[in-house]
Formats: sequence, C-alpha cells, structure tokens
Amino acid sequence: MARSITRAIAAFAVLAIVLAACSGTTSGGPSGSAAGGGAKAAYGGSVTFAMNSDISNMDPMLSGLFVDRHLMYAMYDSLVRVNPKGDIIPWLATKWTISPDGKSYTFNLRNDVKYHDGTQFDAASAKWNLDRYRTTKESLRLGELAPVDSVTVVDQFTLKVDLKTPSAPFLSVLVDRSGMMLSQKTVEAGGADFTRKAFNAGSGPFILTEAVKDDHYTFKKNPNWWGTAPNGDKLPYLDQVIIKPITDGDVRLTNVRTGQVQATNAVTGKDVPTVKADSSLTYQEIAGIGYNSLVPNRTPGFIFAEKRYIQAVDYAMDRDELLNKGPAQGVGQVAYGPYAPSHFSYDPNFKPFPKPDIAKAKQLVADVGKGPLKFELLVSSGDAATLQFAQLLQSELAKADITMDIKTLLFNDIVTLQQKHQQAGMTLIGWSGRIDPDGNVYDFNYTGRPNNDSAYSNKQVDTLLDQTRTATDQAKRKDLFLQVQQITMVDDPSRIVYSYVAAQLLTAKAVQGFNVFPDQLPRFETVWLQK
Repeated sequence: MARSITRAIAAFAVLAIVLAACSGTTSGGPSGSAAGGGAKAAYGGSVTFAMNSDISNMDPMLSGLFVDRHLMYAMYDSLVRVNPKGDIIPWLATKWTISPDGKSYTFNLRNDVKYHDGTQFDAASAKWNLDRYRTTKESLRLGELAPVDSVTVVDQFTLKVDLKTPSAPFLSVLVDRSGMMLSQKTVEAGGADFTRKAFNAGSGPFILTEAVKDDHYTFKKNPNWWGTAPNGDKLPYLDQVIIKPITDGDVRLTNVRTGQVQATNAVTGKDVPTVKADSSLTYQEIAGIGYNSLVPNRTPGFIFAEKRYIQAVDYAMDRDELLNKGPAQGVGQVAYGPYAPSHFSYDPNFKPFPKPDIAKAKQLVADVGKGPLKFELLVSSGDAATLQFAQLLQSELAKADITMDIKTLLFNDIVTLQQKHQQAGMTLIGWSGRIDPDGNVYDFNYTGRPNNDSAYSNKQVDTLLDQTRTATDQAKRKDLFLQVQQITMVDDPSRIVYSYVAAQLLTAKAVQGFNVFPDQLPRFETVWLQK
C-alpha cells in the first residue's frame, strides 16, 4: 500500500459510494481532527517517523514498494485522496463530472498550486503526468491506467480523461501513485538520479531536503501549501519531518520508547500489549485493507510452475497458528483470499483451507510424481520477527514432508528478483491494499502486467478481471471478483494469502493530529506537537 461530483450516471451505480462521499464538496483538502482533546494545535517542531524498510524509488511511475509511498504522501499531491474512512475526497481536483456512459471524466483543478520548484500546476501538467504514467514502457502504472484512451486539456484548469470502456475503479486509482502530480521541469532535469533524489518535484505539504540511503530522509515545511485543517488552520503545522528506515522491530520500538523516534506504523504483534500499557505512548489500530502472502514463481521451468505444489503448501499451512502463535500474536486476521473484510467483494464463507490437511498435501505432491517437494523461501533480513515467522511455517510444512529452506536477503533485493521472475521458489511479500478490490487483484494476476510478480497467466482470469472493471453493477462485480478469487487462490493459485493486516500507528504522547488510515500510510500534514 496511499484515493462536487455532477452526476448524470444513474446506470453507473457502482460509483455510489464515491458520489455520496464527494457530493456537495468543492474545496477538498485534509480531513480529521486538527487538535486532540480540545487543545489548540501548535505550529513548529520536528517529528521523526520509523518505517520498516528503506525505499526503492521516489518516482511514482517506477515505484513498487509500500515504503516508497511514506515519502510520496509527504511531498506529492494526487488528483484525489481518501479520508480515514476510505472515502474518496477532492484534492488537486476540486470536483469532477462523469459522462452518462461512464467513459469520460472531466476534472476541475485547483488554480492555486505550485510545485516546490516554483512552476505552476495546471491541466497541462496533469496531462503530462498521466500520459507519462500510461505510455512509458517501464511504467509500473500501465495496468492501473490501461482503461485510459486519451487525456485532453480543456482549459488551463480543466482536464478531460476519456476511457476505452467504463472503469469502475478508475477514480480510486487516482488516489495513489497513478494520480500523483510531479513537476515536468524537475523530473526531466533529474535524469537517472531523480529516482533517489526527487528534490522539489512535488507540490505537497513537505519539501524533500536530504536523502541518505538506508539512513534518513528529511523534509521541511512547504509554507505555500494550499491545504487547511477543518478548523481553518493553514497546514502543515510541523516545521520538519524525518523518515528513517529501521528494519528490526525491536530496535524500532526501542527508538520510540527512548524518544529518538516519535512515530511508527510497524509494531510487532508481541509488543502491542506493552505499548498499550505505556502511558507515554499512544497506540492506534484499525482493520487494514492489505494482506500478507507467499508469492511463488510460476514461470515455466521453476518449481512452482506446477500448481499442485502451491496447493500442497496451502493445505499444509496452519493459518491460525501462524497468526496467533507467530510473531503477530493475533494482530490481524486469518485470510484465504485477497479481499479484506471492508471490501464489498469479501465473502466471509470463503475458507478453502480452514485447517491443515496433511494427507491432502502429501497426496498432491505424490501426484506430481517427482519425489518430495523442496523449495526456497526468500525473507527480508534484519528483522527477527520475520525470521521467526518463516521458521514456524517451515515446521508446519515439515509435517507434510515438505522441505522449505529459508534464505534471507535485503527486502529491496527480494523485490528486484521477484519483479524479474527470478525467485527460485517463493517470497514472503505482502500488499498494503487499495480501497477498491481491483487494486488487490488486477495487476497481480493479469497476464503480463508490471506487478504480476508470480508470472501468472490464466486467460479465464484475464477475461473476468476485465469484466470487473466494465461492470456497472456492484453485485455483478462481486460475483466476478469471487470467481477470480476461487481460481487464483484455489483452482490455479497465483499466490498464497494467509492473513489480513492491521493498520497501526504508534506515537509519543506529545504527537497530536496523527490519523491512522486503512492503507497504513502516514499523512503528516495535520500532525502537531503538544508543548
């Protein structure tokens, strides 16, 4: 895991939630409490935030990691955003109109926004960004923006996007990286260095001033940001934000408890009771929209090109034990599919592997006829809890005579191997989730899409996924999504989903106005320090 409508779309009922969320709203901007406990929010100060891994890329076009977006939400604005409830709200687009056939979106854009390099944000800039994301060969946004046919500048602050077919999730896609707006001048001047040094490229509440790989990223306040709090306060409040990658969960927590770090969204389950009992800290937790998973390589010639081996691992796993006795210690929820409980496509009765079936797992391996199953699992180095989880899974699979060798690598190296479809066996990689179910399944299962890290290909699934985008009825979309789930999780598995994530936020008591979102990403614009 980051998104006033004129309505003439009675037939496009799938967008009812979006319409209801934005109806009558023309200004947009940050939502949530600006001050806690009735106190007046104070300006100034610095907050250091710890994330669980270093980033890979600051360019939304090329970014594929959850942690990348921690920086992006501080320095970039997108066309639309979501509030803490997950409703899409205006952002750089103040309102939008959808044509009766659902194929044209006309966006009215803010006229008071400048990028950090001083250039104007307008419709021409928005067009350049969307065209860059959807036409560049290396773009990881190709699948998300595949429905777009053309982008047209109507006038300086009006943009029209025409789609090839109606696309139910289109607006939700613009919440995140596909909708993030960057300065053309800065991107083009940055060249190859831009991916790690995106200085002055955004228009967001904070300006990137320092980037030190594997150590820290420093942001200063953007004094000209357009956003205001619900009470009218000009945002942001903080003078500075520092984001630090700290891979080990114990070290992260120690940094918070000693005051070197004031906030994190990654707390190991075993530590949750401790932080809840600590009067110097504030712990927030809500249901997330992402999942944890094992990603096999289904490329021909690799072990898991044979789907029965994936099914055998699925049957041998004990999801309840992994969640409740592993390092998560019950934080989260057992999962069997990619749709979180808050998604309309979620089916609480879908439990194809409710408990381990060791005999079934052994039989599937025997049916392949190539002897015992042995494979390698790649897990991120530097975090004891991740290794403990892998060792627990290893012991479960051994009961079915499945040998799983554990290999640790840097997280970014694992992702690189996975994106090239070069992982020998499986990887332990999750997904932060998106507000529309499309974002949890489409790119990961559609043949040839940039984020299809398992090299999965099933023509029936491709057809069903296309239909989930063009269907205009939510009930029909749910039926299609459930068909996709049955195939990709059971009949011809693309990955193994074993738990839903919890969205966490741990802060020092003095940190106020920090909201937790279902996508787990921090938004710093409303954060302030109690003095």
